[in-house]
Amino acid sequence: MKFSTLCIASTLAANSVNASDTKQNKYVKLNFNKSIGNDYNTSSQSNRPLFKRADNYQEFELENQQSFYSVDLNIGTPAQQITVLVDTGSSDLWVTGADNPFCSSSSGHSSKKRDVESVSSIDTAESNNKNGIIFATEITLGGGIDPFSYITGSGFTFNTGDLQTATATRTTNAAAAEATIDCSTYGTFDTNSSSTFKSNNTHFAISYGDGSYASGTWGQDVLDLSGVNITGVSFGVSNFTNSTVGVLGIGLPGAETTYSGTGAAESNTNPYQYANLPMMLRSSGAIQHNAYSLYLDSSDSQYGSVLFGAVDHSKYSGNLYTIPIINIYRSQGYSHPIEFDVTLQGIGVSSSSEQVTVSQAKIPALLDSGTTITYMPADLVSLLAEQIGASFSTSSGFYEMSCLSSNDDTDLVFDFGGFHISAPLSDFLISTTVSNRQCIFAVVPQASQNIILGDVFLRQAYVVYDLENYEISLAQADYSDNSEDIEIISSTVPSAVQAASYSNTWSTSQDITSGGNIFTLDGNSTVSNTAAGTATGTTRRNSRNPTSSSRRSTTSRVERTNGQDILAIPSLILALASIVLSFIL
Repeated sequence: MKFSTLCIASTLAANSVNASDTKQNKYVKLNFNKSIGNDYNTSSQSNRPLFKRADNYQEFELENQQSFYSVDLNIGTPAQQITVLVDTGSSDLWVTGADNPFCSSSSGHSSKKRDVESVSSIDTAESNNKNGIIFATEITLGGGIDPFSYITGSGFTFNTGDLQTATATRTTNAAAAEATIDCSTYGTFDTNSSSTFKSNNTHFAISYGDGSYASGTWGQDVLDLSGVNITGVSFGVSNFTNSTVGVLGIGLPGAETTYSGTGAAESNTNPYQYANLPMMLRSSGAIQHNAYSLYLDSSDSQYGSVLFGAVDHSKYSGNLYTIPIINIYRSQGYSHPIEFDVTLQGIGVSSSSEQVTVSQAKIPALLDSGTTITYMPADLVSLLAEQIGASFSTSSGFYEMSCLSSNDDTDLVFDFGGFHISAPLSDFLISTTVSNRQCIFAVVPQASQNIILGDVFLRQAYVVYDLENYEISLAQADYSDNSEDIEIISSTVPSAVQAASYSNTWSTSQDITSGGNIFTLDGNSTVSNTAAGTATGTTRRNSRNPTSSSRRSTTSRVERTNGQDILAIPSLILALASIVLSFIL
């Protein structure tokens, strides 16, 4: 059956923006609220993801629920407040223009037509909500290259369609029906009302997997983030879009539409990269290093944050481990990574009664905050399902199993080459509306040999995206309500250590086989830090009241041999001294 969207929608409507203003401490913090829903307009903080079954059919329909991360921006002079959705998987900022004919407040009229086949070539199985909210994973590059074609889910598409055809479609259809969107709720940008706006006189265009789209003009203006004033910020002003809100893309510059998307395909000039918002924060001096930390908090929390230019040590437990962002599109001419792919070195299942390694195959894994669930190669999902007792249902098209009891402590354990991120299995299970006893395993099989780790995984991790050094630092998220411990990132992520397998990354696709042992990371040691700064470790996920408050120590050493803890050198010295003294006395 055709796959419908399995996306938990976490609307992150921005709560506040905090910025440090001292020379020593420069960072920008965006706080946001979280909610769940079928679309941005109807989402709420109390919703939960559900499956529903159509009447009289033995078939499950997956409700279209998605994740949103929104923030209010002040653009122009005088400032105009506009809500946009934050996305780590795309790289462009665009806002809705005041003259968008789809707006009910616009003087024009709009078309309800959703067929934009003439505008873009869309091939995705996971549809977004009807208003076209950001899900950045599938990008069609210039020259017909589609490096993301392996993705069966998500649906953010930079199209290579004909902008002239799109404009003609707009002209023909925009006056054909009534306006459909109340744009006053999230704000629009009026270029004529800003004395500092400068148009680039170049086309901006982007389309989404559900048929939503935006086109308009590139320009520059002043952007204010609660006191952080940045001039010359480039963004698209869409005067023709059927999307409710715009997008703030904070991904790698290689994913900019002018370089690998619509703009590159339709422009008469060569593809180019420009300074997007994270880069502008760096060049303006608002932050010292082009990096940011993402903290989604627990599934039942209403809040989260993005911290530009700094790391908050209170938001994770154990160590931060650094791994490289890998370039899976080098063979297609890209000299640097264009998305946040890292190497997953293995996966296992752990509980209080057993630890089982499912596979140690090296697989590229995309860290995508624009996707909620997890996508894995079909062979790997089959191995996982067998281990947890899930079986494939031909009626639903998904793996199903009995829902877990509230005291079940089974984790999925993700090995990144010397350290683990653990996630409760229960977070990967979604109950059906038919029965709370039957659950869907929300790890979706796909033909590709790649992995997408969405919000279900990212909630368990504290993630630092270093866009300058092309590195990711990960740690187990700490959900405790600790006081902030923010440290500026000046060149590298402070207190982070290279993972043991930093240089042993994915290079080419390989067969996925079972076996191995991800739970023995360094001989018989499960936790080991070396003085050289390379570390290995296993981190159990934290509860609200973790038993350990240590987050930054890189010197402690605890080894486990045959189930026995060894307190290393000091105890050994005392024992030897005791023996020597017994002979002397």
